[in-house]
Amino acid sequence: MKSAKTQSVSSSRSIALILLAVLATLAAGCAGETIGAGPNGALAVQGAVAENSAADNEPLAFDDETTDQAATDQGTTETSPAASGEVRMARANWSSGYMQAEIYAHLLTELGYTVDRGPELAPEDFFQGLAEGEFDFWANSWPISHQRFFDTAMADGTRAGDKMRFIGSEMLLGGLQGFVVDIATATSANIVTLDDIANNPELRSLFDTDGDGRAEIAGCDVGWGCEKVIDSLIVDNGWEDALVQVKGTHGELFAEQVARFEAGEPVLAFIWTPGPFITQLQPGVDVIWLGVENPDPAQSIPARLPTDQCLLDPCTMGFSPSDILVAANNDFLDAQPVAKRLFEQVKISVLDVSFQNVKMLAGEDSPEDVARHAQEWIAANRSDVDRWLEIAAG
Repeated sequence: MKSAKTQSVSSSRSIALILLAVLATLAAGCAGETIGAGPNGALAVQGAVAENSAADNEPLAFDDETTDQAATDQGTTETSPAASGEVRMARANWSSGYMQAEIYAHLLTELGYTVDRGPELAPEDFFQGLAEGEFDFWANSWPISHQRFFDTAMADGTRAGDKMRFIGSEMLLGGLQGFVVDIATATSANIVTLDDIANNPELRSLFDTDGDGRAEIAGCDVGWGCEKVIDSLIVDNGWEDALVQVKGTHGELFAEQVARFEAGEPVLAFIWTPGPFITQLQPGVDVIWLGVENPDPAQSIPARLPTDQCLLDPCTMGFSPSDILVAANNDFLDAQPVAKRLFEQVKISVLDVSFQNVKMLAGEDSPEDVARHAQEWIAANRSDVDRWLEIAAG
């Protein structure tokens, strides 16, 4: 039998302790990575933590009146005369982005804006709408994976990236993503990389549930950046007859992998942090991160992980570690310097987001819960928040 770590955890405290230990390891391993300029001069840290799905949570429909009033009640900064009008935002359709979006909505409200929280979208749909001016911003960008949406051509022949940009330093080194396999299978079959599975029919058969000869990776939702990267990785390595990405609702696909793990069956899945996934299948205890020997050059920056979590050295995982940043429409930033200055100031800890994700996993996943989590975060960081608001207001 495999580790019982994925059995039902009795309390959110227990999950949080597991998560703290794992993220502390990741944080230590990610220090000192290379920082390079992303599109339009935005920072793109290339060194360590990926897109998170809604898991078992339904998309959240926030009550604008309730949450805006709560933010106004907490505010201590005078409204800037320049901070007026409506801000049209959107949220990513994965739960690890919910609190960040709500924090930005609260802060913009404190500055005096009226915030339309907008829909939950996949990146493919959001970035098209952002370039077309349908939205002003969101707080859920993964610059390396989302770069491809900047490179698309608009109907008028212009480049989408000329109309929008990443801005600020919301969560530097915020996203780590890649593939995991259960330790029992990796040990018994000597699996170190995704290449090992792709190049060996016997290993592929361990993860082939439909008998077509291809190992199945529990992958991403259609329209996510990771979906595109995984498909490209398979094609670029000539693995079309060896590997297939199973697409769908990531939370449901991952839940199936957890069930397989608990039944003693092999697991092959895509995951990321921040998020609850590494509390359910813990790297170094239940699973290991798979290396990728020939990633796309844009995804070739290794993560600095301990050898009990990734056996390939250096640990290239098919995805370069990524910042998590705001993306905003250029015209909006030019017209709203107060909002622009706010976006340049805000910083959110990946640990804070991860612990909030644990709360959601433990059942605090209603719109009211997420709004409260954001309010609590603002209250706990009030001195920094007031400084950001003061700078933004000018």
